This record gives sequence, structure tokens and C-alpha cells, in this order.
Amino acid sequence: MRTVRHLLITLFFGGVLLLCYCSSPEPTTADRYTAVCGSCHLPPDPRELPKSVWSESVLPEMASRMGLQTYAYDPLAVIGEQEYTLAHAGGHYPDAPTISYEVWEDVKAYILAQAPDSLPLVPVPALAQLPSFTARTVATEHKPGALVTYLDVSPQGVRVGDGYGSLYTIDTGGAVRDTLVQGRRPITHYAAAVGGDLVLEIGNMYPTEDHNGALYRMGPDGRTVVADSLHRPVHLLVEDLDRDGRQEIVVSEYGNYTGALTLLQPDGAGAYERQRLSGSAGTIRVVARDMNADGRTDLVSMHAQGDEGIDVFYQSADGRFTRELLLQFSPVWGSSWFELVDFDGDGDEDILTAHGDNADYSNIRKPYHGIRLYENDGANTFTLRYFYPLPGATRVVARDFDADGDMDLAVACNFADFARAPDAGFVYLEQTGGSDSLSFTARTTPAALDGRWLVLEAGDYDGDGDEDLALGSFTLNPAPVPPGVAERWRRDSVDVLLLTNTLR
Repeated sequence: MRTVRHLLITLFFGGVLLLCYCSSPEPTTADRYTAVCGSCHLPPDPRELPKSVWSESVLPEMASRMGLQTYAYDPLAVIGEQEYTLAHAGGHYPDAPTISYEVWEDVKAYILAQAPDSLPLVPVPALAQLPSFTARTVATEHKPGALVTYLDVSPQGVRVGDGYGSLYTIDTGGAVRDTLVQGRRPITHYAAAVGGDLVLEIGNMYPTEDHNGALYRMGPDGRTVVADSLHRPVHLLVEDLDRDGRQEIVVSEYGNYTGALTLLQPDGAGAYERQRLSGSAGTIRVVARDMNADGRTDLVSMHAQGDEGIDVFYQSADGRFTRELLLQFSPVWGSSWFELVDFDGDGDEDILTAHGDNADYSNIRKPYHGIRLYENDGANTFTLRYFYPLPGATRVVARDFDADGDMDLAVACNFADFARAPDAGFVYLEQTGGSDSLSFTARTTPAALDGRWLVLEAGDYDGDGDEDLALGSFTLNPAPVPPGVAERWRRDSVDVLLLTNTLR
């Protein structure tokens, strides 16, 4: 997943803006930087990355994205011929310069003059023990490492999808009971639906401009294709959005340089018509809510590649959707997940985000990674209220796990600081100060060391009335870890961690 790789893709699209500076006064370097970098995403603060990362990784890629041959850097050698051909065809590596060398040198100097030699280290969190959950690890396919790509939790057990195309159910005792699907490509989502359950296959796990993902419907005679040629789809939503008695499907296509939020509308004859609601790269999740209290279902979506943020798509009376930006994040934050939750109990939806994707050209510890809570003022204007720094935060869920009347948080960190704080791959934040103070006690379990947790879900999988947790491990990750940790994951082959709540 490439975030910094897309850091200043706007220098390709936004270079044309510089042609508009045809009158006095002459734009300053800061003006040039803001105009170029801000045309497609929030301009990052140059101080968010150290000089070495800018000069050795990000700036060479930036230059190639603008058609500038100023470095001994060949993107074809980096991404391979097939991927380069697709990217070049999409205009992502232009043949001719899109801005002048003068402007490039000016912007480059501006960045390096402000970039620090290093970023401050995040303090190692003091993690207390997690007494209210019992841990059970599960090795399912008994292969070295783990490739869990999907989880959901229900009273029927924990459904697990993996990189081998398998979808199966684990019971509360840790036994694999049912193999629901044996596909060909990694499974990223599963949903019950009228007419047959739906299975989403991503196609390529690694970044690509190839469109080889697919959505299938499971039926008594096997599976049938609902939509193919999807661009790395990672999430689906099944909802009767227009309340006509037929379910629409919304697919989040993460993509690479490009992506999409795609609406599949039933045509009444068993097929679907596609409508692209957005073309944002990194579209990772969509949630259905009535966000403006007009009685119609709206959509809220996160996009997480370069232009990082959260949008609402308001549904009008005629069934059309109008896009509006709710939050915008720095392109180096590595946005990974969001939850809509009424955290403060005032009747509107607040936004909880996880930032920690770190698989790109800046694989360093970042003090701005972590969990953020944005409070809704009742009119869908969101203000940052709380930040908990946590390297590599990938998934977060909010529930009242201890039934004390306030929200607690559970976080999975696929890019945790495994050298300094390996047990912070899973962190449970117990709210102890009440909703007014937002004070949390950070906890974990020794079992957190058994996997590299990519997916996390909460739910009552043992049917006793409280909220349990399940985590899925994904160890096929380019970010380095200490040899002893990596060997432990290969040796033990833990795929799933079940954390059973002992409240009841």
C-alpha cells in the first residue's frame, strides 16, 4: 500500500497551476510548494519526514512523477515492467517534464531546508496487563507465517478469510468448523445478502494498477460473478439505500495510483449497473448512516492514498449522491481505518481514525501515527478532541467492553515498533476518566507477541452478552522486524487471536 509513493502525485497534475503565475508579484517558494502540492491533497509539512527520506526516497519518486530525469532513479527498475507499463499508460510517469527544472529545484530546496535530520521517537507506552479477557491463539492452515485478510464476529463464531482464498469459521474453542469458500485469490470481505452471500476477492495483494479483483455470489450451484475487473477491492457494503426493497452493493476499491468507490445498483433482471461515486485511490471502507437527519441513508467513506481523508455522500430524494469532504489528513499519516461512533453520547456520529500504514518509501517510526477522535458539533463539522500516539495503528474498534457506560478502544498495529515495543502490536485502551476527560489506561496481553495483527473485529462470538475480540495476523509485510520476532511468527504460525471477554 503506497502512501508516500503518492505523496506529491500532484506535482504531475498540479504543475499546470504554475503556468498561471503570469503576473506580479512573483510567487514565493512557499507559494509554489503550496500550489503544486495542494492541488490534489493536503500539502504535507516538510518537517513530517527527515532529510534522508526526502532525498533518498521521496524526492526521486516525485521527480519521476513529473517527468524529470534528475536522479539516478528508474521507476521501471523499482516496480517492474508490467506495472510500469500500466502506470505509464495512466499518465503517472510522463515522458516530458510537467514543471520546469527551476521550479523543481526551488521546491526541492524548500523541502530540504525545513526537513529535520530525524523525527522524535514516540515514548514506549506503559502497558498494563489485560485482566478481563482470556486469550486463545489459533493456527489454522499450519503454514509458516500468517495471511489473514478478513475477519467478522457473530454468535455463530468467527469467520476468517485468508490470502490463500479460503473462508472458514472458527468456534470459540479455536476449532475450524466450516470451510465456506475455497477460492483462488485473497478474500477481503464476506457479506450475507438476499439471493446468496457475497464474497470479495482483492486480486493482487500488492499495489498494482491491474484490475483483477472480483465480487462473487454464493449459491446452491456454486458461485456466480456479480462484478469483475475491480481494482483491488477491500470492503463491501450491502444495503437497501433507496428503500425500494432491493439491496445495493457499495464496493471500496483501494487500487494503487487510482481507486474507486463503486455503487452497484440492481437492474431488476438479476444484474447490476455500476456507478462510480468517487475515483479516490485508497478507498478503504464505507459506512451507511443518515448523516443529516433527512430520513435518507448517506454514505461515509475513507480514502487513504496520497489524498487522505473522509467524505460523506449525501443521498438526495432522487437517489443521487453528492460528495462533501468531512476531514482531510496529511498524505504521510498512513490513514488505515475509521469508525463512526457516538463517543460522547450526544446523539450524533463522531469519527474515530487509525493512522499507521507504513509500507512505503518512508518506513520509519512516525510520531503522528496513532488513534484520533474527532468530535461532531451536530452539523457534521468535526474537531480533533483526542490523540493517542501509537506506531503502526491499523485497525480500531470502539465498544463499552467493561459495561461501565463509556467507550473503550481496541487497536491492532500491523506496523508496530517491534524493536522497542513488540507487545504494542495490540493495545486495549480502557476509558477510566469519563467522557469529559478522555483518560485511558493502556493494556495488552502476552499473546499480542504471537502475530502481526492486520485485522481486528469486536462482537459477541460466544453468545454470553458481552463484547469479545478477534484479531487476524498478516506477516507477509515488507517492513522489517527483529529476526527473533520474525522467527517466532514463522515457527508458531498463529493466524488468529481470540480474546474472550470474561465480564459475563
